[in-house]
Amino acid sequence: MSVPIMVHLAVFQFVPLWGWLMAFKDYKIGRSIWSAEWVGLKHFEILLQHDQFLQALRNNFAMNVMQLVAGTVCAVGLAVVLSELRSKWFVRVVQTMTYLPHFVSMVVVANIFVMLLSPDRGLLNDLLVKLDWIDEPIFFFGQATWFWVLHTIILTWKGFGWSAIIYLASIAGIDPSLYDAAHVDGANRWQRVKYIVIPCIIPTLVLLTILSIGNLLTGGFESQFLLGNVITAEYSEVISIVALRLGLNQGDFSFGTAVGIFNSLVSLTMVLIVNAIARKYQTNLF
Repeated sequence: MSVPIMVHLAVFQFVPLWGWLMAFKDYKIGRSIWSAEWVGLKHFEILLQHDQFLQALRNNFAMNVMQLVAGTVCAVGLAVVLSELRSKWFVRVVQTMTYLPHFVSMVVVANIFVMLLSPDRGLLNDLLVKLDWIDEPIFFFGQATWFWVLHTIILTWKGFGWSAIIYLASIAGIDPSLYDAAHVDGANRWQRVKYIVIPCIIPTLVLLTILSIGNLLTGGFESQFLLGNVITAEYSEVISIVALRLGLNQGDFSFGTAVGIFNSLVSLTMVLIVNAIARKYQTNLF
C-alpha cells in the first residue's frame, strides 16, 4: 500500500531536484541545462546582495512567526474550551464552523476580506461610521504598517479551527484517571486544565511547531500576493514574490532556482536546530 506514495514522492519530489543545476548555471529558456554555462554561486551572491532581499526576508520571518504564534494559541485555546464543554451538539456546531474556512480557497478568502475592509461601502467601515467610532472610512489595505497584523488575523481565522482538531485528538487521549484523581484532590476546572491538559498536549505542540518551523521561509506566497498591493509592498513582499518577479517575469530562471534552494536549505537547518533543542526535553520529532 505504501508503493504508490513512494512513487509519488520519487516522481514529484526527488526527480525534479536535478533542476537545481539551473541555480549554478546561466540558463536561458530554449537551451538545455547541460549546455548552459557554469557560473557557480553567482546567483546566490546576487540574491544576498539584492537590495530587496533583506526586506523580503524580514517580511517572511515576521509574518510567519506572527501567524505561527497566533494560530497555535488560538488552536490550543479552542481545543481546550471545546474539550471542557458538556453540550456535544454545541461542540460539533462550533467545531464545524471554525474548521470550514480551511477548505475555502485563499483566493475567495482574500476577496471576502478585501470587500469587508473596503473603504467603498465595506461592511466594517459602514458599521464603524454608523457607530460614530470613525468619521470617514479607513483604507485598511492602504496602510502598509497594518499589513502584518491584517495578514495574521486573516490566516489565523482561516486555519486555527483545522489545527484545533489535532489538539482535540491529543486531549481525548489523556488518561481519564488523571481527571478522577484531580477531582478527588479538589482541583477545579482551571487547575485540571493547567496541570493535566496543558502538560499532556505539550509533545503534540512541540511536534507541530517543529513541522511549522520549516515554513518560516518557504511558507508565504499566495496570501501575500493576493492581499498585498503596491502601497503595502514594503511589508507584504516576501522572498517567493521576489523570485516570481525576478525569476519568472524577467525570465531569469537560474535566479529563481537559487531562491528556492536558499529557502530549502535555511528551512532544513532551522528544523534540525529546533529538533535538536527539543531532543533535550525528549519531545523531538526524530
